[in-house]
Amino acid sequence: MSDWIRRIEEYRKVSLQSDFLNARADAESAAKELLNSKSGRFSKEDLDVFLTLCNTEKVPPDIHTHELRDKVTNTRFQLSFIGANKKSMIESLDECNKWISILWKTTDNIKHIDEFWKYDKVKGAGVGLPTMILYLKDSDNYNVWIPFLNKALEIYVGRKLETTRNWKNYREYNNTLNRSLRKLPVDPPLKPQEIDYILYRIGRG
Repeated sequence: MSDWIRRIEEYRKVSLQSDFLNARADAESAAKELLNSKSGRFSKEDLDVFLTLCNTEKVPPDIHTHELRDKVTNTRFQLSFIGANKKSMIESLDECNKWISILWKTTDNIKHIDEFWKYDKVKGAGVGLPTMILYLKDSDNYNVWIPFLNKALEIYVGRKLETTRNWKNYREYNNTLNRSLRKLPVDPPLKPQEIDYILYRIGRG
């Protein structure tokens, strides 16, 4: 554990910088404002902006420096919300609007996220979009679930985590992350905006 704390404290030389945290927090706030005002009624332009906000960050140009770039980039969750995935989601606008609204407004996350994956009507959404909605709803308790974060958490906890798209496997990933990395005894405690960056760094070795 002490070795992990040492490594994570090194990663936090980036993730505790105010510009790093503010870029992510501001983008998350803007995404939540869009969800609150237009959930279920996104135009293609609204959805484009929303997906960009989900992926916005301000990070160093590489892992060998702590100095942040001058501008924000659209790179936080790798390919989850850009390129072909973004195009497919925008082309599925009606279904995307339907499910974003359901997932944002529901109090029954288990039922609806399982239905989302079962019916698979939003092409390009994968596991990133629905778990991003849960994270935006409650970032203290939910985490974004995408393959490279899952692999990094496996490295951290030293065991395999199933990746089939269902609530059971997401819950296992989410609970494992909350019980382990999020509970790491560091000062200050890890903020939600740091979690995926630290997992990214763990995954890079």
